[in-house]
Amino acid sequence: MATTTTELSKPRRVCFSFAAYAKNLINHLRKSNIPVADGLTEAEFSTIESNFNFTFLPDLRSILEEGLPVGPGFPNWRYSSNQQLQILINLPILGICREVSKNNFWAGTWGTRPDNPDEAANLAVQFLNDSPALVPIYGRFYIPCRPFLAGNPVFEVNGSDVAICGFDIAGFFQRAEFGFHAPPWAALEARRVKFWSEMAGRDETLGCCGGVLGGCFDEVCCRLREGGWDEKEVREMMLMDGGDDTKRSRDNYVLRDKEGVAWQVWMCSLRLLRAGWSTEDVVDSLGLPDIDRNGGLDMGSWFDNKQSKGGCEDILV
Repeated sequence: MATTTTELSKPRRVCFSFAAYAKNLINHLRKSNIPVADGLTEAEFSTIESNFNFTFLPDLRSILEEGLPVGPGFPNWRYSSNQQLQILINLPILGICREVSKNNFWAGTWGTRPDNPDEAANLAVQFLNDSPALVPIYGRFYIPCRPFLAGNPVFEVNGSDVAICGFDIAGFFQRAEFGFHAPPWAALEARRVKFWSEMAGRDETLGCCGGVLGGCFDEVCCRLREGGWDEKEVREMMLMDGGDDTKRSRDNYVLRDKEGVAWQVWMCSLRLLRAGWSTEDVVDSLGLPDIDRNGGLDMGSWFDNKQSKGGCEDILV
């Protein structure tokens, strides 16, 4: 009897099958009048992965094994030419490089931007090639192939505008366009993906701020991540409403000038101090100027130095 009570008190373990989910999803797409061809074979998977130098993630592979959506917007892995598929795969990088060349876009994590537009574009390509490749799912929606795990988030990429449109592939297909309910095991938050998660967080953290200020803010976020904070904690600190001291709306507050960035970074440093960090740890971790005895920061000289050198990377070392 005691044994039975113990067994009943054990927490339930959720079991799930990507194959079962994939079958239900493909049936739903067919009922929604989306054309679906027979699933890809092992030989077809091998050919595609060899031709384009990536490996399908387990969850996406499970779906494409069950059926190949070939309606408008879906990549036709079977009948599209290699040239067509390569263009589709390259679109995110091409779009960002165009923003670098034409609109002076530059990711803060890339360091100092070269003055020459061509050199900047070439350097951007190197950084982008080092980031996880994106595999097209539908339209402008892509899933990163690294880390090689089921459950990576789905990103919408349009030039330098990047947004998370599903914490995982199941969350993506729950969108209004498809309306297929996500299973209980679907991700509840987005896994962090090198570069693409930072890109998706730019609009959320920076508002209309970019350029010099955006680069500085990106660097502070990276410092926190390198210090062991997860993505949720970084966003909470960098999007905070000021805690008990100041009431500012997360929805309405944007970082439009250096004072705004200085305020946000300063509030972040206060939270770290309250959490038990020493002054030296805060200064070293965030790459801030020295904090004087009265708790003041000379952020003005920091930004002036940043502007003169052209990048936060020169300062935050």
